[in-house]
Amino acid sequence: MNYDCIVVGSGAAGLTVSFGLKATGKKVLLIEKDQPGGECTWNGCIPSKSFISYSKKEIDLKTALEKVREKILEVAKTEDSETISQKGIDFIKGKATFVSKTEVEVAGKIYQAKNIVIATGSRAFIPKIKGLEKVEFLTNENFFKQTSNFKSIIMIGGGVISLELSFALKRLGVEVTILELGKKFLSIEDPEIGEFYKKRLIQEGIELVLDCGEITIEKINNMVVTKCSRGEYQADKLFLSVGRAPNLEELNLDKIGISFDKKGILTNECLQTTIKEIYAVGDIVGPYRFSHIAGYHGETVVRNIVFPYIKKKIEYKNISWTMFSSPEFARVGINEEEAKNKGLEINIYTLSEKENDRSIVSLEEKFYLKVICDKKFNILGASCIGERAGEIINLLQILKSQNIKFYKMVNSIQAYPTYGDSVRKLAKKAYGDYLKKIFSFKL
Repeated sequence: MNYDCIVVGSGAAGLTVSFGLKATGKKVLLIEKDQPGGECTWNGCIPSKSFISYSKKEIDLKTALEKVREKILEVAKTEDSETISQKGIDFIKGKATFVSKTEVEVAGKIYQAKNIVIATGSRAFIPKIKGLEKVEFLTNENFFKQTSNFKSIIMIGGGVISLELSFALKRLGVEVTILELGKKFLSIEDPEIGEFYKKRLIQEGIELVLDCGEITIEKINNMVVTKCSRGEYQADKLFLSVGRAPNLEELNLDKIGISFDKKGILTNECLQTTIKEIYAVGDIVGPYRFSHIAGYHGETVVRNIVFPYIKKKIEYKNISWTMFSSPEFARVGINEEEAKNKGLEINIYTLSEKENDRSIVSLEEKFYLKVICDKKFNILGASCIGERAGEIINLLQILKSQNIKFYKMVNSIQAYPTYGDSVRKLAKKAYGDYLKKIFSFKL
């Protein structure tokens, strides 16, 4: 059968492309080897954020996981094969393999299209650790399928996934040990961010071990025993979170000449592969593996297929992200260290819980907002720790992406005492510096 576009993979990126192209009148075939919704729905955003929410209820781990699975099914119903078909998109469950630059094969049948979009996502990377093959271990792909309580867990990898789950697990009565291979914690953030969360883990009774070196694993008396240069640790469960690996092995990319490496498929700024009629989107491309980036990729490809002569390029300078830890952390743009390494002349504005009326009245223990501007008061980046850090950074992301100078936030009227008003309060500091600069120049 012939289509305008074949989409391989029905996660956030694949669904965005499929629904978007169908809305423009294109004939679309969507192929999925597992279940529609992809990593975000089944193993990522939906279960992890639901788990965090349920960990704050007075329930045990087993019950929390049962509730999480209910939420997964609730969301999955909005993007299942029946819903996809009702939207007028042809859906096939099976493994797709490239036959040519315009054809894929599924279960012995050939399907053809002018454009093909690869959206097969990523999976948990499994490192080579001595003894790992002899023990059962968890990743985000099977963690939420657990059906019984356990008392302790070792998490190898001190990134976002481990940090989000650790706080939730501790609230549910599970003893948590995080083993981080690196010497720095949250190394891509400014030092004060990593230091805060190290102290926060200690306050919560979560053990963080840095610079672990070589790790070996064995099972002794039904316990997972992990040994490293920092000591010996044992727990009921072992969780791995040391990165992601692209799902591209079964696609037969070599046969048709699509370039890829261990990180994923190589594309240009328009998300075209080495075969211009074939696009790649989402986790299979990177470098940011977030659902909102997958959606952004999908929307960009829809535009580029519909308007092929005025293609849109991907731009990452305004990307934001949120870590749903306790409390939340969010960032947009570059941090202070990156700005200084670029040799930029910068202005830095900060606001703490002691200066923030919203934090005071809501009994917020920690609030920290940092906005980095260039010499013309354009926002280069911002980071925030707090109960609504993600929402605050979203506001700053809008200002940044629309090239609105930070001090112009004072022209808005924000309800008091909201976090919007907190951002405006910080912007007044920038406005003061702007006025000093103007008057100094005139003098």
